[in-house]
Order: sequence, then C-alpha cells, then structure tokens
Amino acid sequence: MRNLTKTLYIVPCSLLLSGCVISLSPLSDYAGNDSAKIRIANNVDPLSLKFFKKVGNCLQEVDSKSLVTGVNILGVKSTKSKKVEGIKSSPEGSPLIMVDVMEYSIQSEQYLQIGYRTTSQSTYSQQVHSSYRSFIPKAGHSYEAYTLTGGYYIQPVMIMDITDGKNTPAPEWDISECNYEVSMMGKKVYQKSSSGE
Repeated sequence: MRNLTKTLYIVPCSLLLSGCVISLSPLSDYAGNDSAKIRIANNVDPLSLKFFKKVGNCLQEVDSKSLVTGVNILGVKSTKSKKVEGIKSSPEGSPLIMVDVMEYSIQSEQYLQIGYRTTSQSTYSQQVHSSYRSFIPKAGHSYEAYTLTGGYYIQPVMIMDITDGKNTPAPEWDISECNYEVSMMGKKVYQKSSSGE
C-alpha cells in the first residue's frame, strides 16, 4: 500500500508538470532580535527568496529558498497559511486581505530578491521567464510581497513596506549583480574579475 501511495502521488506531478509546484528548500523563520516580517500570497505563482552578498563592487547570489511549503498541485496546497507574531495587519487596498498567505520572520539588512520563474511552451521551443524585485529589509519593519496583474507570460512582483499601515513600495537596490555565466547544470558561475577586487 505504501508503494502504491507513492506512485499515485508522483504520477499527477509528472503528467501535469505545469500545474505542480514542489517546495524542496523552504525558508525557516529567523529568531534574532534584528528581524523583519514578511507576508506573501500562497498562490499558483510560488514566490522564492534569493540571498546575495556584496563582493567587491557588486553582488553575488549565495542561496535561494522557497516561500511556499509542501506540494501545490493545481491549486491544492498541503499548507494553506502560515502565521508569525509581530507582523502588521494588511493595510486597506492590500491584495492579501482574505487570501491564503505565508508569513515569515527574516533577518534584516540583507540584499534580497523576491520573485518566481515560469516557462512558456511553443511547438518547437520552451522559454523560461522570470520576475524578481529587490529590497533590503529593515529591522522591526513589516512587508508584503505579491504579483501584480498586466503581464503576458509572467506578472511583475511588488514588495510593500506596511509598517506604518500604508502600502509603501520598498526601495530597490542601487547595486548591480556581478557578471556571471550559467553552467551546464543551470548554476551561476561568477567571473572573478567582476567583483572589482
């Protein structure tokens, strides 16, 4: 019975890959006193969080975590909502009111990006599309991140600072990512000369 359960669990994902999202490396809550809080929509566009560090005069990606938990198959979620203490309520006009959300405690003063990737399929090719927005969370602040409407293959991402009860766009970075090439395994390989050292 155990093997049968595994088979039934795997087959829908392989047959309906475009509607199957599996979170392999979920984000854990940060327990430090310098934390910030963030709330994201737990929907069919699974957002992820990228971590960067400054190397010379530019940034290099060092890690990436999923902001959704478990398996999401055609909108069927293993975890609908996750809450943390201390985050501000969604202000008026927020699209995250009365929807499933995931809330996290994150370390402040980091170079972060929130966004997602998706693919479009044509007769002869497959193309990857991505949408990410950067910010540096401040200690004691609360944020919301979600996708906007209006895109064709992919929707733009917005990050709002809601600490004061308003939808205030969080400032983006003013620093570039270091030059890199993509390996055969799809990993970023940064060029040593791009760090400015």
